[in-house]
Amino acid sequence: MEGHDLRLYAKGAAFEDGIYDLRSMELLISSYRSITDRLIAVQLGRRQLTPAIKSQIDYQTRIKSGSIEFLIDFVFTHKEIIGALAADGGYQLAGSITKLFGEAITLRKQVAELIDKGLPINITINNNFNIGSGNIIANAENGDIRINDPKILWAAQVTKYPTDRLVSGIDGKAIEYAQFSARDDEMRLSPDDRVILGQNKEELAATIRVTGRLDMVAFSAHRGTIVSGGEKFPVTWDDGIRTKMQKVVDVEGVNFTVRPIIDHKRMHGEAIAYHVLDCFVPQRDLGV
Repeated sequence: MEGHDLRLYAKGAAFEDGIYDLRSMELLISSYRSITDRLIAVQLGRRQLTPAIKSQIDYQTRIKSGSIEFLIDFVFTHKEIIGALAADGGYQLAGSITKLFGEAITLRKQVAELIDKGLPINITINNNFNIGSGNIIANAENGDIRINDPKILWAAQVTKYPTDRLVSGIDGKAIEYAQFSARDDEMRLSPDDRVILGQNKEELAATIRVTGRLDMVAFSAHRGTIVSGGEKFPVTWDDGIRTKMQKVVDVEGVNFTVRPIIDHKRMHGEAIAYHVLDCFVPQRDLGV
C-alpha cells in the first residue's frame, strides 16, 4: 500500500479468471465506503461526514486475479476541518480508524459471546484502565464489559449495518476474507466473525405510549409498522385487539400502548420494535 493512506483488500473466488461477480463487488465497494465514512465521522467526533470532508477522501479501486483492492488517500485541502489528524498527511487518521474498527468488532464479538452464555450485557466506559490491560475487558461470569474509550462503542453501533452486510457476504469461498490496513495497523474479517450477526431480542415488561400512524399492515400475521416522529417501527399485537387495530389503519395521531422490544446485539437500549397492547384515538370511541 506504498503511497496510500488506507488499503481495503478482499480475496476470493468472486474475483478469479478475469470474470468478476458483480454482487460481490457491489457488496465490498458499498460496505467499505459506508464503514470508512462512519469510522472517520466517529474519529472526528461527528454524527456524519459533511460534503466538505467527503471531498477530501479519494477512493481508488484495483482488481487483480483473485482479489480486489481499494486504495484510499486523504487529500487535505482544508486541514482545519480535520485538525490534528491531518498533521502527518493522513497516516494517523488511517491508523486510528483501522484500530478503531478492529476494537469495535472485538466489542461486538465479546457481546455475542456473553449473550450466547445467557448473560445480561452491561457496558461501562472506564478511563482508568491499567496500562497493558487492553481497551476492552469482558467478564464471562456476570456479563460486564468495560471499555476505555466511548468511541469504541460508538463505532460498533454506527457501523453495525454495513459491517453486518459485509460479514454476511464473507463465506470463505466467493469472498475468503476482507482486510483493512494502514501503515502500522491491520485488521481482518473472516467467516469466523459471523458470530456478530443476528439479533438477541427482548420484549421489556415496562409499557410506554407511542403516538403515530399504523401502516404496512398484515392482519393475518398480526404485524405492521407504526410511523412516529419520522421513524418507522415494526409492531406486533395479539388477536384480542385485532378489531381495534383494523379501525386505526392510516389514521394520524393514534395513541398506542406498547412494550418496547430491544436488541442486545445493538448495544443500546433504544427500541427497535414494539408489541402493541392497546390503541385509541383521542376523543374518539373505537366501539370495541
